[in-house]
Amino acid sequence: MRLKSVDRRIQVCEYECMGQTSIPLESAVERLLERTPVPNEHETVSLLDALGRISYMNLKALTDAPPFDNSPVDGFAVCHTDLSEASADSPAVLRVAETLYAGDGPIGSLVPGTCVRVMTGAPIPPGATCVVRYEDTDNGKAYVKIPVSLKKHQNYRFQGEDIRKDHGILCKGESITPAHIGVLAGQGYTDAPVFKRPRVGVLSTGSELMSGNQPLKPGKIYDSNRYMLGAKVRTSGGEPVFCPNVADDPETIAEALTALLKLCDFAVTTGGVSVGDRDYMPLVGKILEAEPVFRGVQMKPGGWITAFRLDSKLILCLSGNPGAASINFDLLARPVIRRLAGCLQVLPRRIRCVLQKPFPKASESRRFLYARLEDGGVIPSSTGFVSGSLGAVIGCNGILDIPAGTPPLSAGDEADVILAD
Repeated sequence: MRLKSVDRRIQVCEYECMGQTSIPLESAVERLLERTPVPNEHETVSLLDALGRISYMNLKALTDAPPFDNSPVDGFAVCHTDLSEASADSPAVLRVAETLYAGDGPIGSLVPGTCVRVMTGAPIPPGATCVVRYEDTDNGKAYVKIPVSLKKHQNYRFQGEDIRKDHGILCKGESITPAHIGVLAGQGYTDAPVFKRPRVGVLSTGSELMSGNQPLKPGKIYDSNRYMLGAKVRTSGGEPVFCPNVADDPETIAEALTALLKLCDFAVTTGGVSVGDRDYMPLVGKILEAEPVFRGVQMKPGGWITAFRLDSKLILCLSGNPGAASINFDLLARPVIRRLAGCLQVLPRRIRCVLQKPFPKASESRRFLYARLEDGGVIPSSTGFVSGSLGAVIGCNGILDIPAGTPPLSAGDEADVILAD
């Protein structure tokens, strides 16, 4: 597209440049999801490759599971009435008519006074109403002594006990787990229809950034956001599309974003969203003549997060600070990617937890803090309130949501936790 020429002296820190004011997190997410298209592209993949993917359609059981009555133990299939008088002093003695292994076909009905030796998974013959475990008998060959009585259908696995034919196994929009794969395989499925992964562009901005595998120059830092966000894209169900890092120049950033959007369904950038002299992302939105979505979210860290839409595709501009960018992504970018990936449930789950350790900092603004769920409680990250910190995020599996105006938190206080799943 042709880029609009804009005076670089525009005060990019002003809210007016996006026509918006800072809004609550929930409103920001709502605006993003309202502008996120419902996907329809799909493909068929092997069951193993379907792990973690989103089902494109409802899948039902093709048969009963198990498909026939069978034994859950190694033992003897008998009629329970033949054991009604059995005891240690007077065991029942039954003739062993046959032996059935897992995989054997069905046989004729059981004759009263006889039994069938069965292995785990073997079909239970008609007329047998329970199975006596080997260890509860003398394990005889031609005749077996059984000194115990059993109830009808004890140690008995019924046809369809696990899953009935036509029962729903997987719903459209549901993430496919190892359990789903096992059940589908047990039904004879070898592949599954899934939504195609959305392509998510990742662009790091900043003249201070360097790629790895080269000596670090004075005043420079290695770009961690590129890899961190790329990994988060994948765990959210998307496929990252990387753009080379771009220096702090609005026209160059606008050109890079224009090229990137041709390759992806959604773009995430880091850096240039605050109010400094080189925080150009709001200006980039004006250069691109993009639709403003919001400028600023009532949250800490990373409150200057900015979003706009260009040619029906969203661009979400995150903080350049790694810790803040990570929080920004988890709370705002992940729901968009999950929607694009076909998920029905795009918002994270929340629970109420008790703090096991204090958080000794007052929260004038609404604060989000990485934390670790442990032993039924939650432990705040030791440096989670520092927007540039990322190392302390390792091992965290939740995010504390601390309302504005909250004083320092003590151990034993309750708090809302957003689950990182």
